[in-house]
Amino acid sequence: GVRACSRAGPGADAMAAAAALSASAPAGAGSASFEMGPKPVLLNNPAGWSNVSRFTALALAKLANLERKVERSSASALGRALRRVEHRHLREAFTTLHRHSSLDTFMHARGQAEDMLQKLHCLVHSFDVEVDNLVENIVQSTLEEDDTASTYGRAAA
Repeated sequence: GVRACSRAGPGADAMAAAAALSASAPAGAGSASFEMGPKPVLLNNPAGWSNVSRFTALALAKLANLERKVERSSASALGRALRRVEHRHLREAFTTLHRHSSLDTFMHARGQAEDMLQKLHCLVHSFDVEVDNLVENIVQSTLEEDDTASTYGRAAA
């Protein structure tokens, strides 16, 4: 029948495995010579169960290593994706900052130009008023001279 491993300790398992190997060796064969090639795993002796448990432990260790590797690679992939998103946000922020700084510079220059135009408009308006007064005085004095000349011309005639 199928026996479970004894709980006598690791030395008992090794002795049971050696006994099982010597019992399964063909008659007349030396203890140092073993048959090469695939053999079925026999579960009716401690060596078979030992092989199965060793294979299971190795398979689980490999599976755990693969899980850690996948976890690390997915974490690093997530880190790279987050870094790319961060760089994109940084580029967009700098672009927005540049656009706003250009817009601010434009608005400042536009404000200065409007101030200068307002001053120029005031200057032209005051010049127009002064010129209008000057032209009005010249026309008035010319008309007065014509009136006085015509009154003197009539008096002389």
